[in-house]
Amino acid sequence: MEPHLPFLLVRAVPVPEEREAFGRWFRHVHLRDVRRIPGFKSIHHAEGHDGSLIGLYTFRDAGGVQATLSSPEAAYARGTWEQWTPVLEELAVEVFVPMVPLPLYHSRN
Repeated sequence: MEPHLPFLLVRAVPVPEEREAFGRWFRHVHLRDVRRIPGFKSIHHAEGHDGSLIGLYTFRDAGGVQATLSSPEAAYARGTWEQWTPVLEELAVEVFVPMVPLPLYHSRN
């Protein structure tokens, strides 16, 4: 991952009896759908020791985050999660965007 590029982090923990099926869907269906979303530069995934699945999706640039997340392809990818919500113990989706330094202001009395 390149420094200063925004990224989306997804962490999902399915119930133990659905881990295998969810893992197959995540790796073979979800990641395929995410690769179709315009605006991502790279896509990585990992599996945690606790059965969690993690997706790390790096945006091409900070200016395109909203367009990427608002695309029809992104809406489709989000919609396919609905079938899994009953079997997820946890689902976290976080967007990290670098902040530019704020200018310093001096007060005058």
